[in-house]
Amino acid sequence: MRELDETDRAILQVLRKNARETIKGISAQTNLARSTVRHRLQKLESDSVITGYRVELKSAATSGFGAFLFVRLKRTPAIALIEEIASFPEVLRCYSLAGDPDLLIEVRAGSPEALNEVRNRISNNPVVEELRTSLILNRELEG
Repeated sequence: MRELDETDRAILQVLRKNARETIKGISAQTNLARSTVRHRLQKLESDSVITGYRVELKSAATSGFGAFLFVRLKRTPAIALIEEIASFPEVLRCYSLAGDPDLLIEVRAGSPEALNEVRNRISNNPVVEELRTSLILNRELEG
């Protein structure tokens, strides 16, 4: 991936807040000409820095309490377990890692009880050796 400059980072910061922001809006927020914003966006897309735009829906499963679950497995790979976990509606992302822990799972549930229930479903699987939880306090800190 190419090196990003301050202009690229400014444009990307606006898009992180609102992926549907217009070129006019990005221009106003970054003090760049619309033609510059348009050209930079095309370059960021063609260089695969921007690989897509997405919508995040707020529902019972995605509002409320978020946590990262750190899972150590008794044996790897555990493809069936990963597929099962990824199918849970509360699971936003599931990463298989090299090293310790084996899995990193981002979960969002409507209540602490629902979050605990997801955690229990995962930890009760016989392949899981250990599960640690870290609550997400603020996702706005993403860079």
